[in-house]
Amino acid sequence: MLEIKNLVKSFGENTAVDNISFKVEKGEIYGLIGRNGAGKSTTFRMILGIIEPTSGTILYDNKKIKGEISDKIGYLPEEGSLIPSYTVLELCEYYGSLKLMKSEDVRKRLIEWLDEFNVIEYLNKKVKDLSKGNKQKIQFIVSVLHNPDLIILDEPFSGLDPISVDELKKAVLKLKKEGKTIIFSSHRMEHIEELCESVMILDKGKAILQGKLKEIEENYEIDGKKGHNLNEIFINKVGSLYE
Repeated sequence: MLEIKNLVKSFGENTAVDNISFKVEKGEIYGLIGRNGAGKSTTFRMILGIIEPTSGTILYDNKKIKGEISDKIGYLPEEGSLIPSYTVLELCEYYGSLKLMKSEDVRKRLIEWLDEFNVIEYLNKKVKDLSKGNKQKIQFIVSVLHNPDLIILDEPFSGLDPISVDELKKAVLKLKKEGKTIIFSSHRMEHIEELCESVMILDKGKAILQGKLKEIEENYEIDGKKGHNLNEIFINKVGSLYE
């Protein structure tokens, strides 16, 4: 279980994350929703240890995330980190080595995932020659190559065509069935509604609504009426996602 308690991150006078708390149970998919600058990526970077919180606690299975526990986390950043001149195999061997994976294990896992995405022919293809959708599939494979228990996906479907989106959704659900704990952000409400059991709406670093998605949608009241989809709720609480 991932547990965030009273998490704060300030950059000078700007508070990017303002006292948020939430839990993500094992095997659960949890969604963070908010405009650009709401604090989603900053929260992810604190969980990963890329930046230090100003205050608050981050625990995974009741332990602080460092060393051995860090190796149990997979991360797909919003901005890709692929090396264009490498082949897909070379790229995965490089990232696998950072997780102390054996070369034969990297190749085995890579082939399994390439087969899952029906792109086995890309094994020895250079990253620079791939389409945007296929680069995102490889970025996803890199993030889960070491078989992590906790997976963080920052805008995983951004800018993808519908077919690529569907393929990545199926991959996320496959990992959920394997018992992985997944937390992701998205600008697309339908993706959150399809995949997530629990959600948090962030605005200017603050959690303004959180809980089980089904319960929120059934019980949220607008103009005296209950029962609203996530997009309607977001607009009522925050306004347009893109303002």
